[in-house]
Amino acid sequence: MAKKNEKYKQLTECSCNMLRKPARKVTQFYEGVFREVGIKPTQFTILATLANTGPVQLTQLADQLFLERTGLTRNLNVLERNDWIEIQPGEEDSRQRVVSLSEKGYEQLDRAIPYWQKAQKTLEKNIGKDTIADLRKMLDYLTKIITT
Repeated sequence: MAKKNEKYKQLTECSCNMLRKPARKVTQFYEGVFREVGIKPTQFTILATLANTGPVQLTQLADQLFLERTGLTRNLNVLERNDWIEIQPGEEDSRQRVVSLSEKGYEQLDRAIPYWQKAQKTLEKNIGKDTIADLRKMLDYLTKIITT
């Protein structure tokens, strides 16, 4: 039995939920676009990050992506099984793990880029060029100011 109560009404304005809803919808959209090329949005993001950073320690990669190490490790295991990345011990400390993009990873990223471009253009068209630019700025700002 649902209770009609003002204290519960405030819960519909939860900032976390309001941010997660569009994030889930955008993720679902990108999943559909990337399905044909056989990559998931999270995998694409990791490969793109590695393409831009070069080899990076696992902890630093997790920090850059705002992912827990355990969640990142699960994703990296799939990428490593696909031979898209290589994970090596650190040169100075063998306990550290250094992640780098493999040749097959670059090839997969190159195959995915046209699909990503298509998705970007579709969102820009549907949301509006200025609106999407403002949204990106706001999301970047939120990412920088929110502390955990």
